Amino acid sequence: MNQPAALQGTISRLYPSPGEEAGLQGLYLDHLLHTRGGDARPYVYSNFITTLDGRIAIAAEGRTSHEVPEHTVNARDWRLYQELAAQADLLVTSGRFLRQSLVGEAQDYLPVGTGEEFDDLHAWRRQHGLAPQPDIAVLSSSLALPIAAFEPYRDRRLLVFTGADAPQDKVDDLTDNDIEVIRAGPGRLVEGHAMIAELGQRDYRSVYAIAGPEVFSTLVEAGVLDRLYLTITHQLLSGEEIDTMTRGPSLAPPYGMRLVSLYHDLHAPAGAGQWFCIFEPQ
Repeated sequence: MNQPAALQGTISRLYPSPGEEAGLQGLYLDHLLHTRGGDARPYVYSNFITTLDGRIAIAAEGRTSHEVPEHTVNARDWRLYQELAAQADLLVTSGRFLRQSLVGEAQDYLPVGTGEEFDDLHAWRRQHGLAPQPDIAVLSSSLALPIAAFEPYRDRRLLVFTGADAPQDKVDDLTDNDIEVIRAGPGRLVEGHAMIAELGQRDYRSVYAIAGPEVFSTLVEAGVLDRLYLTITHQLLSGEEIDTMTRGPSLAPPYGMRLVSLYHDLHAPAGAGQWFCIFEPQ
């Protein structure tokens, strides 16, 4: 397989079996996440890239929403992000992403990416019996979801999760546009257990959460997260208006996570480096 120049150069395993060298491309595909779910319980995983001081997104001039810092973005982490998407039969995102995408502030269209650099991932999905693209589930308490933002994804099944008290007129507007709305949890907010149970009943096996702190916190608070893929860039960014991985009330007790593997990548970002970490709940 021909590799783009940005993906060349090995990474070093630090844990377990320190000292082993590995290629970057294909590193996460070997995990076969699409096989880990059961008949009634999909396997749920998420991914973030963060700095040493915990910044996943920062304020940016001329935007209504925060953005992933340009200095942390790199092709090597992006490749692994796409490999995780390639193993999903459903992506979980937020209403905020849809609103960002409509005004051109979203990081990208929902993966798996298109273009020659990702042809191998589409071939991998075909080989493993997965649909060309994962379906999409959107979490929203307000249901302030512009219908136009769904249009690029009409080739997939579209689900919206909300709470029991969501306004019926907005539910009707979505369903009239062929978008399935599922009430999962009391009040206005989505409850993680109820959402995952609903997805299990719809035969989903691998669920990749790619949204920000609100969606991630929903999964953590419900205890339904099975694995966290975390890239930590060796950078200090600072800044006052920021997003971190979680948001909401303090977790008591803290949500303990066990290190599964750790790789050191010397090749990006420029002038630093990064760790590729995998964690699972204790």
